[in-house]
Amino acid sequence: MTELKKFNSQHIKTMEEISAIADKVNNIESALNSRIVKVEQAVERITKGGKGLDNAFTTNVYKGKEPATVKPENLTTYSNDRDPFSVPGLQSTWNPVRGQFKVPEKSPGPHTKTNLLCLSEPNVNRLDRQSWASYNSNSEYIQWLWKYWCELVVECDLDKYILDVRNSNKPIRPNLKPLTITHDVENLMHLQEIPSTLVQEGTYYHLWPQRVCHLFQGDFKQVNSFCKTHRPTWPMTIEAVLQILSLSNNLRSPVDAFVAFRSGPLHNESTAEFLRRFEQAFHRMPTRERGDMEVMYAIEYTLQTHVGMVWNTLIQQGDAFPLHNALSIAWTVAEKQQNWMAQLSSRPINRQFLPTFKDPLRNIKESSLISQTPIFDNPINSVNAANAQAVCYNCGKLDHFSLECKKSRKVDKYNQNSAEKEIHGTFKAHINKKLN
Repeated sequence: MTELKKFNSQHIKTMEEISAIADKVNNIESALNSRIVKVEQAVERITKGGKGLDNAFTTNVYKGKEPATVKPENLTTYSNDRDPFSVPGLQSTWNPVRGQFKVPEKSPGPHTKTNLLCLSEPNVNRLDRQSWASYNSNSEYIQWLWKYWCELVVECDLDKYILDVRNSNKPIRPNLKPLTITHDVENLMHLQEIPSTLVQEGTYYHLWPQRVCHLFQGDFKQVNSFCKTHRPTWPMTIEAVLQILSLSNNLRSPVDAFVAFRSGPLHNESTAEFLRRFEQAFHRMPTRERGDMEVMYAIEYTLQTHVGMVWNTLIQQGDAFPLHNALSIAWTVAEKQQNWMAQLSSRPINRQFLPTFKDPLRNIKESSLISQTPIFDNPINSVNAANAQAVCYNCGKLDHFSLECKKSRKVDKYNQNSAEKEIHGTFKAHINKKLN
């Protein structure tokens, strides 16, 4: 009977577990169905929300072909928000079919016949400038710029209620490096620091180029003169920087620029700085291109070849895989190793002690100035060993203690153990004297 009861109880428990699992499966299925319905509704809204945009333009944008011409009145969307499929990072920012760096037709600013900005053109068309601000939202021109630099901040991305003016006195340093010693991915990363600082200090969007034009020097000095003469919008300023990079063959795909890190650190660059720059280049790439096998091979090859000690430490700690996680931890490990090596190098090696000062006015023997400590083979006997200045309390001589004295011990006159020689000033001695 007991066995039957146990079997029945176990059967009831298993049935309850099966029913609970079935309920969970039903809940998951219902949640998936609701999400599928939401996705279908979103797709319907997107397909219906074109409102005048040509179908050929939308298909060519996602396939990477040259965009078709669009009417000027339809360059900006009705809603001042980004298209969900054009958010930077969701799609590739490079396509080899795209060819030469050329802006779309009817883009703002003075352009040549090859659709390049006239950075040194002194003649400015004042009437044309009135329509430049209409291109700062989600237009074909902005979509084209996002293809090259997905971190571009447009006017619709700013919220006037969250602007902060606490950092208004903070200097802006773009740190754009000369094109001969750097890659495009680094300059674009440093360029990204400028909009973040401008947003923090609360500068108006149409004043951004004039606020930072003095920062473009060296290879980008033409951008400085372009901002002063034409007073362009911020997207046009970014276009000028990208144009200089493209004409100097420094504007490449993010993957190609990332793979270029396989050559290792620069001449005067530490391992920690190189790995930090390597990680920043990885995070600048679009989300879809971070998972390419070429990128993973570049990370593994660079860590194994140029920073072998860091790679071995990551393997010992179990942080070598996944590789994007190892890349984020590598520069911290390199900094710890760098600090450890600096501490080791700061310690003195084969240090020589300073010589003993000798006073010329005092005639003292050298032996008294420098007392050589004797060295004993037996460490137990060498504890508190007697030296040349040790005084014996038994005989009064040097070089030994009273325990090692060969003379007979002196008997203390007032030794309490001897009853005959007690001190005659105590109460006990006085009583004994009277009794005797």
